[in-house]
Amino acid sequence: MMKPLRTRPGFVPLVPYEEATAHLPPHHFLTIAGQRVHVRIAGEGPALVLLHGFMASFYSFRRIVPGLSKHFRVISIDLNGFGLTERPISPEAYQIGNQADLLARILAEIGVGPATVLGHSYGAAVASVTALRHPDAVRGLILVSPASRFDQLPWYLKIRPGKEVLYFLCRRLLSHPERYRRLSERAFHVEGSHTEEDSETYRGHLLVDGLRSTFFGFMEVLGGKGFARIPFEEIGQAALVIAGDRDRIIPLEQCREVAKQLPEGSLKVVKECGHSAPEERPDEVIAAVLRFVTQYPVRPA
Repeated sequence: MMKPLRTRPGFVPLVPYEEATAHLPPHHFLTIAGQRVHVRIAGEGPALVLLHGFMASFYSFRRIVPGLSKHFRVISIDLNGFGLTERPISPEAYQIGNQADLLARILAEIGVGPATVLGHSYGAAVASVTALRHPDAVRGLILVSPASRFDQLPWYLKIRPGKEVLYFLCRRLLSHPERYRRLSERAFHVEGSHTEEDSETYRGHLLVDGLRSTFFGFMEVLGGKGFARIPFEEIGQAALVIAGDRDRIIPLEQCREVAKQLPEGSLKVVKECGHSAPEERPDEVIAAVLRFVTQYPVRPA
């Protein structure tokens, strides 16, 4: 974990990428088309990929990796713009299709597949698009609180001055630990599941050089160039939707809609759980994954 960043007058400075990753061994990174991508691998067995949500990182799965790695080769990946993956400069890298292509290239580089892909929130959207674009790479899907609707930005956030103001507000939020923690706590319902240390770890993973490229890349996507409706009804793989009944980010009813659209979909509702089931109810998530995977044949990676 990176050391908590101190608050100074004005903005907290961004940490240079090389400094942010200096404490990690080289085997935690793959180089894909010249970009360093942060990938953690644990355990042996059938391949299970974990994709985090928006503004999160591999850290989201810290409470389920130990249990899952007893049964699977668990591959945790930091998507473009987040965690400890090198931030691309090109806005194209933040389109959801290109995130899916990155995942497919990572799996090919590692030499695994087809894999079960578990995606949380935005990561569930990336997992779904990967299943559509690269069906041979994905054996099954586990979608945790899946993001399925991406509303376009209002007009004043599509123009440069509006984007600059919003970036200023984002930097100011990230420069204040308490404000950031209060906002991030909306994703949690279970008391004690999101500690001050957790909040600072996530904040540290965002305050890395390249934040500006990430912000404006996603702003361009949200402006209408990359978030089309996901055709869940065209996904042929078996799929499980896991939803928290107290989710304030992706309501339970929205998760039900996704499960109904999936031709081979089913729904698992986790009681007394918010948006972040892998952190709030890790034992239930592990049990649900094991039950799901046993329903269709898998082979060791």
